[in-house]
Amino acid sequence: MSRSAAPGRLRALMITAALAAFWPLLGADAAMARLRPHYGGEVRVETAAAEAPDFVKLLVTETLTSVDMRGEVQPGLALRWEAQNGGRRWQFWLRPGLRLHGSQMDAPLTSVVVAEAIRTGLAGLAMEARIHTAGDWVSVEFDAPMPQFAALLAAAPFAVGAQDIRGVVVGSGPYAIESIAAPRITLVANPDYRGGRRFPETITVLCSRSAHEQALDLADNRADLVEVAPEELRRAQQERIRLSLAQPSELIVLAAGHARSSDLRLRQALSESIDRAALLNFIFQKQGETSAGLLPDWITGYGALLSAPQNPAHARQLRAEVGGRPGFSIGYEPDDAQMQLLAERIALNARETGLTVQAVARTANVDWVLRRILVQTANPAAALTAVLGALHEPLELGDATLESVFRAERGALANYTAIPLLHLDRAWAASERLHDWSNASPFSPLTAESWVEARP
Repeated sequence: MSRSAAPGRLRALMITAALAAFWPLLGADAAMARLRPHYGGEVRVETAAAEAPDFVKLLVTETLTSVDMRGEVQPGLALRWEAQNGGRRWQFWLRPGLRLHGSQMDAPLTSVVVAEAIRTGLAGLAMEARIHTAGDWVSVEFDAPMPQFAALLAAAPFAVGAQDIRGVVVGSGPYAIESIAAPRITLVANPDYRGGRRFPETITVLCSRSAHEQALDLADNRADLVEVAPEELRRAQQERIRLSLAQPSELIVLAAGHARSSDLRLRQALSESIDRAALLNFIFQKQGETSAGLLPDWITGYGALLSAPQNPAHARQLRAEVGGRPGFSIGYEPDDAQMQLLAERIALNARETGLTVQAVARTANVDWVLRRILVQTANPAAALTAVLGALHEPLELGDATLESVFRAERGALANYTAIPLLHLDRAWAASERLHDWSNASPFSPLTAESWVEARP
């Protein structure tokens, strides 16, 4: 080896040794970089529902207002609003420059589009109003005071959108629907979203998946986010599956059908015959809470003031006062195994008090129907309005204070045409690839910070 070549070779050996020494640190930095939030990738969501859940709808569209977890109303598509005439008339002023975004549409989001969304949402709650538009504002006028209306507009039924030439919903949200080929829905990120682009480039939603199929796909890394039914929660926790467990927000309620015209004493007897604790413990594995109210206690705080204890002796007395051979049918969705078990258990309780009750696999032409209703807002006044609207029950609400909400709920329950049973926990399970997802909200498992690692 010549003297001139020795220094160069020596430098090469020194560089090699240095790289060998620092390589573990470089590898750690690479791993850290891989775990930093980054744009791109696909989140795969699976659900048992035949249609996409509401949180998917709220990725595509937005609402005029929003409600935080304290139940306070915040601006959404509306920058400001004003209540007039004792809460009978509401006026909302829209943000400037709003647009509807989709693969087949790019158009202004006008007050006319907002008015139609409000009209559709009210119709779903069996409510009517006079709606007017002009320029950047919308006014809504009711015959009676609606002090809770601004908070009500934050719920998914009032999401603002339109349909493109394919009949697909488009909105101003962080994602747009790229394609729908049942049971698959594909969403793509909206780069012009006013709140900033979200990290995942694509969200694929696969509907009509059984609990077994969802569990297999999560285990095999074919899904990133799947539903976990209340009765499966304990097993999932034992298996240390990554869970987002929110406050109880799914109401299970007996809603009167033909029984609405029956003797009030019989409706009360049915309510007092039910062992709610047994329903929760044996069917839903204690994943939730028994309830005498339509709203969960974490929203109102007055749950202990509403009481519906099992009282078989008094139920027998009420049934004897009516006389005859009173009986009820309790309907449930034919493909809902838990509601079938629930109906059969309620029927068994009722028979022990002298009522003739039969569980039937249908929801039409029955005396009672077992309903699942998702409470979609943390604002008590808006939540009660939405639940009673879904049940087609009247609401008398003087103002939006908690005291008024309590009086209104107690009044709505007095006729025993809606018998609350349980509030169930809602949970999602996630793959290791999904990061920064939240269990703070019972209404959506994804946040603005959620991101996903690239698939191997």
